[in-house]
Amino acid sequence: MGELDVRTLYVLTGFIVGCLYGTVAQSTAFCVRRGISDLAEGKGGITLTGWLGALLIAVPMTQWMILDGHLNSSQTVYFPESLSWWTTLTGAAIFGAGMMLTRGCPARLVVLSGSGNLRAWFGLFVIGLSAFATFKGLMAETRVEWQQSGALQLPTESILLLAPSLAWVAILGVTGVIGVFAFRHGLNRHLVGGLLVGLLVAGSWSITSVLGADDFDPMAPVSLSFVAPIGEAMTYLQLASGLEPTFNVTLILGVLVGACLSSMVRGEFQWQTFASASDHARYFLGAMMMGVGGIFALGCNTGQAITGLATGSLWSLLVTVVIFMAGYVMHRRLLQSN
Repeated sequence: MGELDVRTLYVLTGFIVGCLYGTVAQSTAFCVRRGISDLAEGKGGITLTGWLGALLIAVPMTQWMILDGHLNSSQTVYFPESLSWWTTLTGAAIFGAGMMLTRGCPARLVVLSGSGNLRAWFGLFVIGLSAFATFKGLMAETRVEWQQSGALQLPTESILLLAPSLAWVAILGVTGVIGVFAFRHGLNRHLVGGLLVGLLVAGSWSITSVLGADDFDPMAPVSLSFVAPIGEAMTYLQLASGLEPTFNVTLILGVLVGACLSSMVRGEFQWQTFASASDHARYFLGAMMMGVGGIFALGCNTGQAITGLATGSLWSLLVTVVIFMAGYVMHRRLLQSN
């Protein structure tokens, strides 16, 4: 067997990472959105320790890679030279509200789809269609025009590394604070899932940085994200004869496979569907909001609130705050309406 080329290794890496993520997220019920909704319902922050656990691993490992030169942050999408502040933050708010309407973020919907949830499958199709229509389709030109207005220049490097002499102080300080809140409720199921997800985020950065450094076929490093990849996977499914698979395409496939196998082994695979037409309509609206909002916000609450934050991007920090606030407010309104 001949040596595999860089692009093939990228594809295999995406599938393996996806399988691992699907298994971990399904077996530990890892869900950032659930943590926000639990806070809105006054149930405390134990579910949110999953998100904190992911940051506890992903932040210091990713910062070390950037500091060491192993990961070139300028090759990632999280450090644009300038970006429209109002479209980015509006997109984040729309995404945050949308994920509450569908009771799941894109990452969670992929996991639920692999577990037999037909509501989640419907949500994935709407997310993929609306995301790629905004990214490369009917709305692409409008999106580009809007993103050129109100452009704002923020630091194009990690905010933890702005003072090189204090870099490790900042990294260890932030990691320590995250650790205190992450272990506030002890080592629970959500935290374990988050720690493993953090390893996958950092591991993806590391592996793709090495593979992408090929002199003959260089490729930008990538890690976990789900809005645009869902649309990319749907496009490949329809046009495979004219396209090549990518990390993002096989990532989505891997999550579906991993979640399916995990749910079957655990006896949790179950077919589920909508209970009413209003439920169906709410999922449609929420999924469309996540697809459009996620493209404008450059990611979801995995792609921005974990992977992006791990790079130290100020844009990711702002987007994460807005997503969390919008999700919290929307869930409170839903509780009041019910």
